[in-house]
Amino acid sequence: VPNFSLIDQQRQNVALADFSRKVVVVNFVYTRCALPQFCLRMSNNFGALQKRFTRELSRDLVLLTITFDPERDTPEALASYAARWQANSAGWRFLTGSTTEIRRVCAMFGQEAFPDEGLMNHSLHTAVIGRNGVLVANIEGNQFTPEQLGDLVAATLRQ
Repeated sequence: VPNFSLIDQQRQNVALADFSRKVVVVNFVYTRCALPQFCLRMSNNFGALQKRFTRELSRDLVLLTITFDPERDTPEALASYAARWQANSAGWRFLTGSTTEIRRVCAMFGQEAFPDEGLMNHSLHTAVIGRNGVLVANIEGNQFTPEQLGDLVAATLRQ
């Protein structure tokens, strides 16, 4: 996976390359999403991963939630969203950046989003990147359970 650099909810620069030799799981949300089966489900999946992999989080595993609405999802908005999920900021980072860079990162994973009647119409992608920086899986949609995602992460951690 090509390197990218964004900023997190604490206004710290974060590059994918910072996590070499770690498993990285990436998902995409926007904090104003009102439909529970979309962004909230994606965040819930990461919440379940955070609980399941408490020991591995930050040391061997990093979760990156990237907004596709950088105009509204400022670091402060992402910090508030992270607090709602009781995210461990050492292992679960919420990222934003310039519109150009966000579009580039979204395109790398096939993530699409566009404004629609005051909200965002968007696809759903969750990607698992192995310790060697190679894409293990790019799961489209939301037809998987947190347990299934966790099993994939566990298998990737063992590799």
